[in-house]
Amino acid sequence: MTYARQPLPPALPLTPARADGEVFGTLIAEVLTPDGRLSVPLLPDWELRAWFVARLGDATLEARPRRPGLGPADLDRELRRAGYTPLGPLRRARR
Repeated sequence: MTYARQPLPPALPLTPARADGEVFGTLIAEVLTPDGRLSVPLLPDWELRAWFVARLGDATLEARPRRPGLGPADLDRELRRAGYTPLGPLRRARR
């Protein structure tokens, strides 16, 4: 039996790509989404984008705070409030 490979869906950016090559996010996490589908929560203090590619979860989220002083614990708390479950610690994005 042969299975056709399905192309992966594109990333879902909430902000336009930056022409200057700037790295988007500062934090990355694999998450379980509320319904098991690729989605991005609307968090007022964070800019987020997601990819369907994840080793353990439903999606990989990349995040950047909109206010100074926000960190991994703040994002973890907001994701959980929105029904998303981070798998493991949120880690700093590689530059």
